[in-house]
Amino acid sequence: ASPTSLALTFAMQQRARRMTLAEVFRMEWQASIGCCVHHDFPEGIRALLIDKDKQPRWQPATLDAVTAELVDAHLAPRHGGVHPLADLS
Repeated sequence: ASPTSLALTFAMQQRARRMTLAEVFRMEWQASIGCCVHHDFPEGIRALLIDKDKQPRWQPATLDAVTAELVDAHLAPRHGGVHPLADLS
């Protein structure tokens, strides 16, 4: 698995402890979009489905190299206004 995905999953589990279910769904949506625009998502597809070499070149390559800023960037709002799941309660 991508080191970034591992760090993101752990951070989300920690944050979710203090959130409502609606807030967790909004965080999950933001994380999904964040993962799609990060290098590792297309790299994982390349390594598994396109080249089939099963040798992804993750960026960063190790869990220790994943920064809090990178995790936060994955969770940053990208919707440019009202969150698409704002009506959840």
